[in-house]
Amino acid sequence: MRQWLAAAAGLSLLLASCAPQQPKGLALDATIERYIPGDTVVLAGANVERLVATPLYRRLAGERKIPQLDEFARKTRLDPEKDIQELLAASNGKDAIMMARVRIRDEKAVEAALEKEGAARTPFGKYTLFGNGEGAVVFINGSIALAGRTEHLKTVLSGAKEDDSRKRAILGELAKLSPERQLWAVAIGGFAPMPLPETGNLANLNRVFQSLQSVTMTVDLANGVKLAATGVCAREADAKQLKDMLRGLIGFGRLSTPSDKPEMLRFFDGIQVDQAGGAVNLHANVPADMVDYFLKLTEKPKPAA
Repeated sequence: MRQWLAAAAGLSLLLASCAPQQPKGLALDATIERYIPGDTVVLAGANVERLVATPLYRRLAGERKIPQLDEFARKTRLDPEKDIQELLAASNGKDAIMMARVRIRDEKAVEAALEKEGAARTPFGKYTLFGNGEGAVVFINGSIALAGRTEHLKTVLSGAKEDDSRKRAILGELAKLSPERQLWAVAIGGFAPMPLPETGNLANLNRVFQSLQSVTMTVDLANGVKLAATGVCAREADAKQLKDMLRGLIGFGRLSTPSDKPEMLRFFDGIQVDQAGGAVNLHANVPADMVDYFLKLTEKPKPAA
């Protein structure tokens, strides 16, 4: 009997190892996750290691169309392409904090560079802040960098006990996303992405946005631009109204396409919106040649010889 049980157990283990594994969702480094404020309702991030390897990034960096990265490198002496692994931004709707998983090879040189830029060194518990009364940055064990409004940053670093239900909800939504995407964002709770009037037809959109329980978005730049977004509404009727609004905007864009730019129609054709119960899904696929087309439209005309 024991031999049969042992054989059955071995067969079960073998079958389990052969069964297709469920793909794991996006997960954050445990250290950086610790510093996400408990009242976070919007969390956005970039896997910089994957991002810098994409053709689009290489082109933009080569043409120096990302001045923010140049400024960041100048102020911190960190190379975005070598020293930064992951970037995140967490917001509670009023305050935001920037977080980065980094490789700091010479922390003293980085601190000296910040002080040269005018940042004051301020001890705060076991941490040292570099900045002023308005904003500051802190480095943790040479692997984590946090930046934000000074008082908000101190609150985060203090580790004060707080209701972290929003943070847990954010991380739960995050776990549903593909880890292969270079850019992503998650939001929970009702919010309005743009100012809207409180009366009239557009006022109805305020109610739709307020009914959104969660929004997730990922962007893949490996080959062109692929965007996937999902908004989950509390009511199916609100989801239908959101779907109709998005489709209306796409239709308006098609009708507004200039006759001398028919390529723009391909862009609108690559956007699909569908609804499943209270969820509205948007998928946009911009091929690499279309990305080139848009980049050329933004190029400044060269001066005549």
